[in-house]
Amino acid sequence: MELTPLKYFCKLSEVLSFTEASKELFITQSTLSQSIKQLEEELGAPLFDRIGKKIYITEAGQSFLNYARKALEEISSGIEEIKEKQQIFNGKIRIGVIHSLYPFISSCILKFSRRYPDAQLSIYYSHSILELVEMVSNNELDFALSYKPDEVASVLEIRSFLNFPLCVIAAKDHPAAIRKVFDLKDLNDYPLALFPKNLYTRKVIERMLLKHHIKVRPQVEVNSTTILLEMVATGHWISLLSQDIARHTPDLKSIPIKGSGESMQAAFLSLKGKKKSLLTEKFIDMLKEIHQEDKRERMKEKETHQAQKLENHTTE
Repeated sequence: MELTPLKYFCKLSEVLSFTEASKELFITQSTLSQSIKQLEEELGAPLFDRIGKKIYITEAGQSFLNYARKALEEISSGIEEIKEKQQIFNGKIRIGVIHSLYPFISSCILKFSRRYPDAQLSIYYSHSILELVEMVSNNELDFALSYKPDEVASVLEIRSFLNFPLCVIAAKDHPAAIRKVFDLKDLNDYPLALFPKNLYTRKVIERMLLKHHIKVRPQVEVNSTTILLEMVATGHWISLLSQDIARHTPDLKSIPIKGSGESMQAAFLSLKGKKKSLLTEKFIDMLKEIHQEDKRERMKEKETHQAQKLENHTTE
């Protein structure tokens, strides 16, 4: 069975008029009539009843219509997939990222660009979750890596990525770095640098401090993750950030917070119902893959460190 008669049949079923269907299909009425007749002969059943100048779809026609539409949709999807695969190496992805999560995609950008040198990446860096939500909702971005918004727009699809526990970040030579855990009541013992109160990370921090009845007075507030990490790396300030951010800066150490349990959930935001390109899916998969590699490497380092401690203890 050929596809063209199926297209003609579906269109005629939609408008129930040979005149209108032939106009929309850009064919003659006789061509349409002949095609439907051949289809009916092939199926051995009438698809339409002709009563005067009007036509009505038969029970057999209604039943066959579901299969015809499904077949055309499957063929269309297959064609689109092949086209996407052919274009995968020279497509474009528009990516939004919240400022404090940029370190997580920077290594992915490099790896992805090397693997797909003809692909174009447009990175939009923002300090506002609401701005990213709006841009994704307006189809200005293919997806955004952000923290989960407090209120989820109905047009958004949210795919959870990671939970980032909050911790104290300090330079490795800072006096606080010797601690295995950090008690929040000791925060005011050191100069503190934080994000401003209007940013999501700071709001999570304030919520955590409120639970523990602790007030802080940061010496410096800065709305740049890069600058904040550079300040902490000087050894003068400490900060409160997600645990994984410190791992991307060799000179810093993350210290778990005693009895906190507070974390920030990162997620991929995309437009609900919009089919993602294969290039977009490959970028997201690569981002997940890099995180898993980092996780395995950290586990390996931890096991090596424990083995060395055990060996040193045995030697003693």
